[in-house]
Amino acid sequence: MSVPVTENPSADDTAGAAVAQDEKKNPYGMSDMRILVFMVCAMTTMVLSLLDESIVASAVLPIVRDLDPAHGIDRFPWLITAYLLTATAAQPLYGRLSDSFGPRRVYLTSLATFLAGSALCATAGSLTQLIVFRAVQGLGGGGLMSMTLIVIATLYPPKSRAGRSNAGGALVAAGMIAGPMIGGPLSQEVSWRWIFLVNVPVAALALAGVTWALKLPPKHTRQSVDVLGSALLAGATCSLLLAVKAYDHGGYGPWIGWAYTALAMTASFVVRQKKAADPLIPVALFRDRVFRPAAALQFIAGFALLALPVFLINYLNIVRGVDLDTVGLHLIPMALGVVVVFFGWGNWISRTGRCKPVLTVTTATAVVATAGLGLSISDLPMWELDVLLVLLGIGLGGISQIALFMNQSAAAPEQLGVVTTASRFATMLGTTIGGGLLGVVLSARFASAADGLGVTNPEAAAARIAGLPAAGRHRVMDAYAQATGAVLLTAAGLLLLALITALLMPDVDLESADAAHRDGADAAHRDGADGADGADGADEQQETPEPAEHATVSTERAEEAA
Repeated sequence: MSVPVTENPSADDTAGAAVAQDEKKNPYGMSDMRILVFMVCAMTTMVLSLLDESIVASAVLPIVRDLDPAHGIDRFPWLITAYLLTATAAQPLYGRLSDSFGPRRVYLTSLATFLAGSALCATAGSLTQLIVFRAVQGLGGGGLMSMTLIVIATLYPPKSRAGRSNAGGALVAAGMIAGPMIGGPLSQEVSWRWIFLVNVPVAALALAGVTWALKLPPKHTRQSVDVLGSALLAGATCSLLLAVKAYDHGGYGPWIGWAYTALAMTASFVVRQKKAADPLIPVALFRDRVFRPAAALQFIAGFALLALPVFLINYLNIVRGVDLDTVGLHLIPMALGVVVVFFGWGNWISRTGRCKPVLTVTTATAVVATAGLGLSISDLPMWELDVLLVLLGIGLGGISQIALFMNQSAAAPEQLGVVTTASRFATMLGTTIGGGLLGVVLSARFASAADGLGVTNPEAAAARIAGLPAAGRHRVMDAYAQATGAVLLTAAGLLLLALITALLMPDVDLESADAAHRDGADAAHRDGADGADGADGADEQQETPEPAEHATVSTERAEEAA
């Protein structure tokens, strides 16, 4: 991390002109058509990645009935867990590979892996095969979002990138509500295999489009990949997530075993990173004034915000009686909040060059929304619920994305991949751990509130509530509402810590970052012209690239600029 930070950066009167000038140039000499094709393909793959994190959950019964009617219900959660395990564990490796071999090649590999995994899932003949193929799909899907972010950060300087965030916000919102809406009807009316088959032609077209459109200078200073460190981190991540899963299901023995394994492998990973010539996640990153608090914010945002939609969906189904096939429609207010904040923060940052005010406001909004929902969800009118969901969407779409943007803007060019994927790793780890531990809060509060009703497991509430008498049904619904409120109040407490962190962390000086990007792009073009090789360099020589506004300064220059 090497861009200067400032506690109170001043707005630059020429910011708008700089962004307008940047928009007239073609990054790395790519033609307007190439840029358009790449952006369409990249946004499409981001939607596929978002959909496949949630779409399977809405196809439980058709998959279980077809592949394992006897034990499928008990094993079905592994379809989601397998995807999350590989997608999360692979994040840091994607960053190091990107910094070593260039983002283009790693992006194409990730997309091809996701395509192969989707095709394999559609042909699975047993639940075991489907679980394994979901792990392959997650390995590729985990890189789609991260590599898209890395490529866009490579092409555009920070201010211009902020102004282009609007489409990303709309896609995040669409992915949030489309999974439950598409997965259920598609699996019931046609076949569950189509929730995977639809990926194949779309991903294949995107792969062809990105192969043709994306042209970046090749890397000439390749770094070694820390294979041992990658294995230790993957093992630690999987052990930690399995410990959370075991704890959520009340298994003390398996939980404690996985927890000790995770602790031992984490300690080994840290020791390895201090000794490795090219560490997977440089320990020095955690001494950086921007990365350290931003990574903490992203973990909390994943834990306390990105894990919440599942709990809200179950609340709407059990307490409000909303059918699971249409529950996505009731998440539209939250999706609207995501779109609003993406339009707002992108325009504000591109115009003023300041990130911290938007980060603070969105974090405070998330605290208000979660606390308001937690305190009143038992008897909240639907219109008030919708208002609070809009505010929740503002927090959900703001905190992790702005923190990631600040990390990328302050990253040195040789660490852009590592910084991006380490940030995404924090978010995904927080989401998975948050989902498990908040589930423990839900279960404990529900068991206490529903004592004596014969329903002590919140997961069984939806199935058993219909068979209860009216009085018992209302008590179960009230117990589930109280349990959901406890989850939301827990999230609000964590988000309060995030607000304190946002207030204390420094801002990023985007003017210096933009200037550094310009210098770095000039150097990248010179290197590409001197030693372009293979597909990565051929088209750059043919198109005579103009300098793009991208790169970061060295530490010495950053200190002078500060």
